[in-house]
Amino acid sequence: MNLFSLLAATAAGFWAIRKDAATRPGVSGAIWIPTIWLAILASRPFSLWFDLGGAATLEGSPLDRAVFFALMTAACVMLARRPVAWGEVARHNWPLLLFYGYLLLSVCWAHSPLVSLRRWGKEAGNILIVLLILTERDPVQALRAVFVRCACLLLPLSVVLIRYFPDLGRRYSQHSGGLEVTGVTTQKNALGATVLVCAVVLLFDWLERRRSRGKQAESVPSLLLPGLLALGLWLLAMSQSRSSLLAFAVAALLLLSPRIPVVRGHLPRLLPLLAFGVVTLLLLESAFQWTRPAVAELGREMTFTGRTEVWRELLALRTDPLIGTGFMSLWDDPAHRERLPEWVAFSAHNGYLEVYLAGGAIAASAGSTVSGSTGT
Repeated sequence: MNLFSLLAATAAGFWAIRKDAATRPGVSGAIWIPTIWLAILASRPFSLWFDLGGAATLEGSPLDRAVFFALMTAACVMLARRPVAWGEVARHNWPLLLFYGYLLLSVCWAHSPLVSLRRWGKEAGNILIVLLILTERDPVQALRAVFVRCACLLLPLSVVLIRYFPDLGRRYSQHSGGLEVTGVTTQKNALGATVLVCAVVLLFDWLERRRSRGKQAESVPSLLLPGLLALGLWLLAMSQSRSSLLAFAVAALLLLSPRIPVVRGHLPRLLPLLAFGVVTLLLLESAFQWTRPAVAELGREMTFTGRTEVWRELLALRTDPLIGTGFMSLWDDPAHRERLPEWVAFSAHNGYLEVYLAGGAIAASAGSTVSGSTGT
């Protein structure tokens, strides 16, 4: 029964992908490369699916390296066949290239330079994957296709793993000791993040198909996208990732509001009211601190479930404020690890702090430049 459920979910996922692919004429077969890349990043390392180990060690898994290298090579081959204006790409995205260039330089002072160099290579592979999507005939459709295909596979498989393969789909929390669902990922918050992104794209894709009804929507089973969306919301509830649920609610409000005639007709008037409401909430917070009980109602606390304590411990390491510890090097350095409590896992739970720890103020400044850039 367990094996049958797994095979049935996989077959249903590929059937849904086939139906979806028939409605996207501007998407080539090369889009499978970023789909596989994203599916691995959004679930778990390839080696963990086969219990081969090595994914969590300093050296990593040779199998994982081989898979990512193969995908990057395939992406390079496909890009070489396309008329990419590399000079224009570099000119419009120089902040990003500057940022990655400095991270490459920071490998020189990392604890394990060769390991950091391999990790940088994998990270830089994301640029190739993004370029592969952007050089499609219809980049927006290609981007939607990647996430929808991942949803077709990862969401049903998560349900099957949770229900029939508890060794893979569930685990006991290291912090609370309670049982939590993980699905295709290795941690409940990772499951929440994966489902959140897939659900937002599913909702957007469904709304766009309804808007263009008469052109493509007839070729797609009417219940496919809303069915996957409902499955994603169920997984969000199962994962108890309240942050992801709240983020989806905000995203759904932003996507749905402009499509409501009353809102769309008065949008120019609503924007000043929205700005006024934000300022009012900030003033009320300074006077009454209303966020504390609101966060408590979500089952959380003002320490972001202990994350502020993690940040305090990491900042107390007093790493080099200018150049940091080297790209993805801090967690492998025994000199730093022995100064951290055991309850600090291998993550800062804060992307900006991770960048600062790895590359210091220089990397943080370059990262801010990339965030503010509008290059294409």
